[in-house]
Amino acid sequence: MTHTLSKGRYYVGDPAYLIIKNKEGNDFIEKLWELFYKDMNKFHELTIDSIKFYAMRTEGGDGFFDGIGTDTGVFIILDMNQVKGHIAFKQDIVERGCKIIDIKQDTIAEVKDFNLDIKGYLKVETQ
Repeated sequence: MTHTLSKGRYYVGDPAYLIIKNKEGNDFIEKLWELFYKDMNKFHELTIDSIKFYAMRTEGGDGFFDGIGTDTGVFIILDMNQVKGHIAFKQDIVERGCKIIDIKQDTIAEVKDFNLDIKGYLKVETQ
């Protein structure tokens, strides 16, 4: 399955690393899990509280895959400009265990066999 990513600065990684453990963050992640687990094998395009992002599971569950770690077995792809100043999200993300990529023009994000390919920017194998 594929989705188009527009120009922007994207976070790719475990949602738990980006989302703050406060009431707003907990509410957001509970909504995320409720939607995601309706079909955890799908490459989702989700919108929660007007924030659009993409979510996929790893084939290998928890682990470290091509420089990206997860202890939820899930990666999200989120344009960080959407969450600037948002109380539920960390603002100064350090690229450690996640990836921050600057997409210069629209590109395709594809998940095939639980492997992520953001065309021209990033490939992650999750076996």
